Formats: sequence, C-alpha cells, structure tokens
Amino acid sequence: MKKSALFKKLNSSTILKAALVAVLIVAIELVCGWLIYGSYTGYAYGEAYAEYEYEAESVAGRVASELGEDADYSQSAVQERLKDIAGGSAVLFSEAGGGRIVGQGWALSGTLAEHSIDAAGTSLFEADGKTYIFCSHSLGGVYRLGIVTDFTSRQAQIDGLVSNMAAYLVIAGVFVLAVFAFYVAWAGYRLFTPKHAYKFVVSDGGDVVRYNKKFREDFGAITKLGVDFAKYAGEGYNIVSVNGVKGDKTISFTVDRASGRSVVRADEIMNSAGTVGAAQSEDGETTMSGRAMNSLSKAFDDFSHRGKRTLIGVVCIMNLPRISGLFGKQMASDVQKSVFLRAQEKFGYVYELDFGKLGVAMPDGAKFNSVVSGMDEILAYLGQPVRIEDNLFAAELRSGFAVCDETMRTPDFNYVMKAAEAALQRCLDTKIAEFLIYHEAQKSVYAKYFITYDIKKMLNEGAFELEYQPQYNMREGRIEGFEALFRVKKSWNVNVDTYSFITYAERTGAMVQLGDFIFDTGMRFAKQLEDKNVSVSLNVSPVQLMQAGFTDNFLRLYKKYGLRPGSVCVEITESFLMANFDETVSKLEILKENGISIHLDDFGTEYSSLLYIKKLPVSAIKIDREFIRGVNKDKAGQAIVRFVSSIARLVDCKTICEGVETPQEFDMLKAIGCDTAQGWLIGKSMKPEDALNIIDTFDYDKAAAEKNAQLAQIKQPRFGN
Repeated sequence: MKKSALFKKLNSSTILKAALVAVLIVAIELVCGWLIYGSYTGYAYGEAYAEYEYEAESVAGRVASELGEDADYSQSAVQERLKDIAGGSAVLFSEAGGGRIVGQGWALSGTLAEHSIDAAGTSLFEADGKTYIFCSHSLGGVYRLGIVTDFTSRQAQIDGLVSNMAAYLVIAGVFVLAVFAFYVAWAGYRLFTPKHAYKFVVSDGGDVVRYNKKFREDFGAITKLGVDFAKYAGEGYNIVSVNGVKGDKTISFTVDRASGRSVVRADEIMNSAGTVGAAQSEDGETTMSGRAMNSLSKAFDDFSHRGKRTLIGVVCIMNLPRISGLFGKQMASDVQKSVFLRAQEKFGYVYELDFGKLGVAMPDGAKFNSVVSGMDEILAYLGQPVRIEDNLFAAELRSGFAVCDETMRTPDFNYVMKAAEAALQRCLDTKIAEFLIYHEAQKSVYAKYFITYDIKKMLNEGAFELEYQPQYNMREGRIEGFEALFRVKKSWNVNVDTYSFITYAERTGAMVQLGDFIFDTGMRFAKQLEDKNVSVSLNVSPVQLMQAGFTDNFLRLYKKYGLRPGSVCVEITESFLMANFDETVSKLEILKENGISIHLDDFGTEYSSLLYIKKLPVSAIKIDREFIRGVNKDKAGQAIVRFVSSIARLVDCKTICEGVETPQEFDMLKAIGCDTAQGWLIGKSMKPEDALNIIDTFDYDKAAAEKNAQLAQIKQPRFGN
C-alpha cells in the first residue's frame, strides 16, 4: 500500500476522535474563562463599590452629626454648611423627579437621570472623557447625599488585571491545544508506521528470500507460500490463507514492490476460520471474490434435486456501515471477508450478495440437523472479534433462514429466498431474536412479509396521504412547524406499519415515486402556511438521497410552488451518514443554498459525531425520544440533553425534542434550554385541516392541565365493591 493511501485511511480513524477532543478542550476553556472572568470582574468591582459606598456613608454620618438629624436641607445656609463638611464632590438631591439635584454649586446639576445615574444605588457614568462613580446615602426624609469620585484610574487598574487574566487563559488554552496537537501527530505517526507480526520478502519466482523471527517461528523453513503476492501490490489491504507449521493461517497483509521483489507486511487474523469450501481460482489459489445471486440460485437448484431438504439464509453484518465510516471501506471489506471465511467453515456454501450481506446454502446431510438446532452457537462464532491491522472488530449479525422441505408448497428459489428475507425482516422488526428460521408451518406468522403492493397503482388511485405532527416553540409559545408523516389511507386495509411499507418501497425500487408524492404534497401544504410563519419538515429516505437526480428533482418541486426560504425543511437520519457522508454533504449544501433548512434526525441513537454538526449545513438537531422519555426524573437523560442543547447553541442550531408526552418533561426541557417540543403533549399527527386550525387555537396551558388531569386519574387508586 502506498503511504498516501495509508495516511488517508489512518486519518479516517483518528481525525474524528481528535476533532471531538479538540472541541471539548475549546469548550472547557471557554466555559472556564467565562466563569473566571465573570467571578473576578464581579469581585473586583464589588470590592471597589463597597469601598466608595462606605466613604459615602461616613460623609453622611459626619453631616448628620454636625447639622443634626432634623436639619432643613432646603435652606441655603444649611446647604452651604453641608458643602463645607462634604466637600466639592458632593451632591444634594431628592429621589423625586429622577433624582432632582437641590441647590447650586454642586458637582452635578439638573437631575441624576440626565446623567444616567441610579439615584438609589451605586452607578458609573461618563463625563469629560473620564469615568466617575456615584454613591449615595440617605440624610433622612426625602433627601440623600451623593459623592462623586473619579474612577478612571481604578477602572483601568481592574480592567488591566482582567485583561491579563484573559491573556493568561488564552495562552494556557493555546498551550493545551499545542500539546494535544503534538500528541495527535505522535499518535498518527505511530499509526502511520504500524509494526506487523510478519515481514518477509518474496521474489517474482515465488520464493521467500528474507523474513523476520516471527515468520520463522510460525512458518519454519518454508520457501514457497503458494500465493502470488506481486499481483496484490498497490491494491490495499488483503486476506489469504497460507500453510504454517501448526496448520493453515489466515493472514492480512499489504505488499510494496521494490527492486523486482514483493515486500510483505502481515498479521494473522486471530480466531478466523480456515478455507473449508472456499472458492478456488483457475490457478488453484484461494480467493475471497463474491458470488452473485444467480450462483446461489444454481446451488439451491442443485441441492433441491439431490436431497430432501435445503437451508437458505441471509446473514447481515449490521455494523459494517459504521466500520466503513470510521475505518474506511477497505477495512469494512476485510471484516466481511473474515465473516465470510467463518461462514464457509460452518455452512460450506457462502456468497457475497452485497455490502454487509451474505447468502448461505446448505444441502441435506449429516450436519444439517446439528446446524439448524445449533444456529445460535454458529452465529455467535461468526460474530466473534477478529483482529485486522491491530484493530479488533466484532460483527453484529442479524440473520434469517428458510428450510425448504416437502412441506413447502412452492419449492423454487425465489420463494425460498423470499421466506429467508421474511425471517430476516421479522427479526429486525420485532427484535425478539438475533436470527429466525422460517418453516412453511409458520407461514401465517410471516404473512405480511409475503404481501406485495402495486405502489404505482396505489399512487394513481389516491391510496396515500400525509398527516402533520405539530412542533411547538417553547420560548415563543407558538406552533412553529409540522413534521409531515406518510400514511396509507385506512380504507385500503394495508396490514403493515408505515416503517415496513416504506422499507418495502425501498426494497422494490418504488421509493422514488413515493418520495415525489410526499414532497409534492408536503410542499403544497407548506405554501398554505407561508403567511403564518410555519414550516413543514419532510423526511428523506437514504434511497432517495442517493439518487443521482435527487437535488434537481427536489428543487423542481420546490420552485413549482414558489416557496419562500425557510418554509420547507429536510430531515435526514444520522445512521445513514456513516457510509455516505461526503456525498450527503454536497447535496445538502445545494438545498441550503436554495433556502431549504436541514434537520438532523434521531441524533444520539447511532454513532453520533460532532463532525456531522460541524460539516453538515444543519439548522436544527432533533433529540431522539429515547433521551426525552422521563427526562424530568432521569439525571443521565438530562445531562445528555443539556450537552446536545449546549453544542447546538454554540453552532447556532436549534434543538427539537421528540416524544414529549408530559408537562413535567416539557418543563424540564425548557429549563435545560431546548427550543422546540414535538410529541403527543402538543399533538398527534393530524389531517391538514386540523393542522391549519391548531396553529391559531392551540393553548399549551390548557393542554398541560388536561394531561396532568389524565395522569392524576391514572394514579388514583380504584376500589372494588
């Protein structure tokens, strides 16, 4: 592998962590600086104020002592005597009329209000290019004595100390960041020059001509490994199986060409399966190339003709997109190859159907019953951690299998594969297990997964509609937006939930047409709300966003209705960003430039990253309902919501809290500083006409009172007769 390519891969695994830590360091510096600055400034000025207030009190005491407590300060003679006692910096005034100054010849004239002075307290004011401090004390009755003192030098002294403190904080912050940058560079260098267990040199004739000590221990005096390493030069990371002293070893390796030889740096993939049943190339070398669906189909046809039973399965590596996003597609491919090898050991016939998706087949035989009955142990083995390039990965697997035997009414490949997919989908939907095995006797349980829909026909016949769930601005006390939610009209009796129907549309290629209906309908409604300063949020499926013409099509509909900037929002889920980040950013930037707001949905449920907030043109972060439920009692939930809300404010984003169901949750979120509430407390999804009505009629206090009454009724004990 070329160094530049390796450096790029290492960046993907380190920059994300480095950026997060750097942001936290800066945030801590800012918070500490702000707290120290505020505390010291308040203390310094407070101490100065107390000193001058004591002086004013002392002067007032001398005046009362010499003139008596009942002196008539309205008399000119008394005022002149007061001037002698108090000095030329004194002011006699009454609190009436904005601090009306009594008599002439004082430090100030007119009223205190004209000089922006607080008559009842201590104030700073500007005059003749200087800063003065004004402190007053009561003389009894309606009169007060004020002392005016030049505060310019004292203020400069305090501000200078504060400035020095701020400079010290900045220097300390720069030093901490410099140390952190040095550490990142050092760690990056360590990653950039990894130490591999094996290092050996192979000639173009296939002979091992030089090797290190570890290679000698594990491979002895072997001079040929049976692998053409030269063809892997520059291809990145690879996996093959080679013969060792203690049996076969699966190794991961990179190849550099130098002076007509192949320099190989390799590590053993621990806990990896051997190559039982692996495909063979024409020259007999073990390969990890994938098989297409038609290969799996041919294997099934062959097995079903030779035996009574056949097992077909689909194994999904659920966390592979995350691995790809964090460590690169090549590393994710290596993880899949590791699972592929283990699956071959257990099932014999394995095919790479797609990224993160394996198809397996097994004919009837001696191992069939033990495989079916011990599937949990087999899948646990497939998901065991594997070490690749000094990184340890565990595959999170979800699987669906189908047993084809004499009871299956339609024993063809398409039907059996659909049964396996149904088992997988039910596994994902219900979360009752990490795998399910379909048998024809259970068909009624899987009925909804076999239903097919003619979405194009349903669109033409008006089977779909949008409902709108209100979003309430907690600070302004108004409905500020709606989330458009797709629905199949009840009259069609579609016996699946919305998520399953959308998943079906994505799987069958109908999501683009369905998305056009959602966008067109939602934008038409948004046009009705423009004069009310209320926006509409539209959910975008990953399938839609990855279409080549997505932005052009979306903007065509947007311009069709002549919508104002900010009237439409696009919601994307963070789970999709891992594997498609760069492409997503470029498309969303185009939408933002055309006045369309971007909301990051379900934040915190996947591998959340501050990189998303930094690079995506996001205007709002939606906090998932899992963190909102019971937040008024959940300290951990409060901490998470407070953290997300603080970050959002720093990057000028608002927060939308999903699943708000009680006034207590609402009050806690408002106290934390969140912006918008969405949930059943505000309103469920509703028809367009009801959505229009709620904008002007919604009364939060009434809704909260009704909800509290319901909660009280639930808690009320019931007694039988």
